[in-house]
Amino acid sequence: METDLVQSLTKLVLTFNSKILITMKKNIIICLSILLFVSSGCEKLLIEDNKGGISNEELYSSVDGFNTLVTSSYAQLRTLYGNSPILDLAGTDIYREGRVNGGPLYTYETINAATGAVFNFYRDCYRAIQVTNATLNYIDLPPLSASQKQRISGEIKFLRAFYHFILMEQFGGIAINTEYTNSPRTNIPRASLSDSFNFVISEMEASLNDLPETSEPGRINKTVVNHYLSKVYLTRAWDLGAEADFTKSISYADKVLASKGTISLPYNKVWDPFNDNNSEFIFSVQYNKASLANELTSGNDQYTLFSVFSGSGAGQIKRIVDSYLPAHHVHASFQQNDSRYYTNFMLTTWQDYFSFYPNSKGSGVIQNYYPVIWDPNKTEITSEDIAEWDAYVAANGGKASGYLAFPVWAGNSEAHREKYDKNGYGNTDRRVPPFRKFDSPQNGFNSTQSNTASIRSIVLARLAETYFLKAEALIGLGQFSQAKDLIQQVINRPENKLVPSGADLSNALEGANTKTAALEGYLIETAKEMLGEYNGRWQMLRRTKMLGTSLEKFNSDFKRDGIKWQEKWSLRPIPEQAIELNDAMDVVKDQNPGW
Repeated sequence: METDLVQSLTKLVLTFNSKILITMKKNIIICLSILLFVSSGCEKLLIEDNKGGISNEELYSSVDGFNTLVTSSYAQLRTLYGNSPILDLAGTDIYREGRVNGGPLYTYETINAATGAVFNFYRDCYRAIQVTNATLNYIDLPPLSASQKQRISGEIKFLRAFYHFILMEQFGGIAINTEYTNSPRTNIPRASLSDSFNFVISEMEASLNDLPETSEPGRINKTVVNHYLSKVYLTRAWDLGAEADFTKSISYADKVLASKGTISLPYNKVWDPFNDNNSEFIFSVQYNKASLANELTSGNDQYTLFSVFSGSGAGQIKRIVDSYLPAHHVHASFQQNDSRYYTNFMLTTWQDYFSFYPNSKGSGVIQNYYPVIWDPNKTEITSEDIAEWDAYVAANGGKASGYLAFPVWAGNSEAHREKYDKNGYGNTDRRVPPFRKFDSPQNGFNSTQSNTASIRSIVLARLAETYFLKAEALIGLGQFSQAKDLIQQVINRPENKLVPSGADLSNALEGANTKTAALEGYLIETAKEMLGEYNGRWQMLRRTKMLGTSLEKFNSDFKRDGIKWQEKWSLRPIPEQAIELNDAMDVVKDQNPGW
């Protein structure tokens, strides 16, 4: 059943001829910019007539009109996460640059205060903040019950704090904006990092009193807020050296664990495309077909990002952007009997990609096979290997002479580099298995034609991450053994072992007796559990002070280009347009160090 939120999104998208949307276009997208850093393409919109002939006060005095503001406050999440959140993913330890050149964010050396992706994120966050300001400004106009008003106020206050927080994760101290205005503001000073944290924490904690314990998927509730308070306190503990905040982070994580219970779903059930909005999900950006203006272009692109080209859409192979390839050391970090590996990666692809899923009407002929070489001592393929692969393909409905094989040298990184990276073994377009964790078979045909056709929810927070947040806080307190034991509970989730009688899955924190060693193990375990998810890999590396170390150790783009870490890269540059057009900010004093 559709949630109220998705139903509202559907109405917002589909009701093109309503006065509400004409006015929304003017008042939300246009007039609510925090600063004058809108692109020249938007300038003419600033003087657009209100063709709806209705004032804000009239529009938002009705419940339906006001609900467009509430819906739009949530819909900003689609803008921020629906199309490749590059600042979360690029230039980290677990992804490498694909065939699509990602620009400066992968290798850092040419990042500057005019970098487009940095500017776009900064602008989009402040636009989202101003939508929440408008919602809170008009909340007393419609005839809402006291309980409705209280709940909406809590939801929107949290979202406003959330949008500020994700800015802080990238830029440090930020300009805090809580004032609704009908005209652009150009005099908001940049707050200190400490004051920025204080604002976000106070807003999130205040919202707790207004929210229910549970809600329909996608809506803010107490569990969502407790999860993010754990994350905010954890970030402040690292950033400001506030050890007591590690304890606060643990206390909020414990509230989530008390509410959600223990890890109980098998990993493959968590990411089953037919089990969306399951019990492990805490906060997600909601999609469904009915809420898309266009089934080809209005979905999200998460399913396309973590693979290499493996066939054309005309051949019914899903579209792939080839941007963020899981690094080889990530493949190597899995054990052979870890079922998460086989949920993340599609090791056998059919002529019709979505034939893998139930109720597909496509061809079941195997096109590509990715046998995984787990033996670290193996460096060459033998005739016996090929015969074994032929037999496997034939037994699974394929043709022994009609497929391409691309071995994955999981056990031997050097062999992998020699075969693929250095010598271009085979067809390099298909050299690594497709990433299937976020496939959207419900919109499968359109997924073969477009990069933005997924109707899967984008999960921003789930229970396993809460376990990891608590473990990270324990590491911050020097309690390495307790952190290891907590992570083991995630590792030991039901059916995580492909062969139940096989060897126990390893825990990379085993034996860690220093903070650095524990963090290195922690980063390995989070990579395996949360590969491809939008919970902030770059932000995790930054806050734990492991960004430079991890890039130089694991990022193959750094190794290829001989890049040496620079400390200034620990924060993004404040976009120059934002500083130049804000009278309360100085181009020198308010820019991050080194930029």
